[in-house]
Amino acid sequence: MKNALRVCFLCFMQNQIEKSEVQLSQRIYELFLVKFEGNKSKFARASKCSEGTIRKVFLNKQSITFNLLLRFSSALDADLSELVKGLDLNVEK
Repeated sequence: MKNALRVCFLCFMQNQIEKSEVQLSQRIYELFLVKFEGNKSKFARASKCSEGTIRKVFLNKQSITFNLLLRFSSALDADLSELVKGLDLNVEK
């Protein structure tokens, strides 16, 4: 029974993480549209990553690593704390 509860808890946590990541991607996308006028090539160069990475992140097909988050934040001139502010990252035990 304890193992079933652990699995259930881990699934819940993963689901919360995925929802937060989708929200984060959306925030980044909205800022990208304003600053780079939808130009993925310019955003890729400014964030020092590939255009494919940008595309995958915006389509939620690639996770955002901390390193990538820092690059996006810098390219967008966005405060990192503002990007993650309000994301539901708390999971009750």
